[in-house]
Amino acid sequence: MENPNIEELKPKIKLGIKFWLKFENKSILGSGWAELLKNIDKNKEGSLSQAAKECNYSYKYAWNILKRIEKRTGMNPVESHKGGSKGGGWVKLTDWGLYILKIYQKYLNEITKIEKKLGEAMKIS
Repeated sequence: MENPNIEELKPKIKLGIKFWLKFENKSILGSGWAELLKNIDKNKEGSLSQAAKECNYSYKYAWNILKRIEKRTGMNPVESHKGGSKGGGWVKLTDWGLYILKIYQKYLNEITKIEKKLGEAMKIS
């Protein structure tokens, strides 16, 4: 194995911070789950299937995410209406779902600023 050119590798190293919102010490929202809520909100009274598809999730997995959030917080992040045999159902965020998505996005904005600041401050030669 030949020695790598360290100078070429240095710029490829970056800081990455992952985080979860917690409710009473239980994880309730990370990047993927937040993306699902964002897609639901984007499609006002839209399809959970479509929101799940945009996240590369199955409908069942997306529904399980929503049920986990509800179980962990005691509050449902969505309101839904079942469709008939020809479809027509919809899902939308409740005030609780909108609130936790908003808080997640605020933390994400701040963490993104911190990542950038640390990246600039930690230029290692």
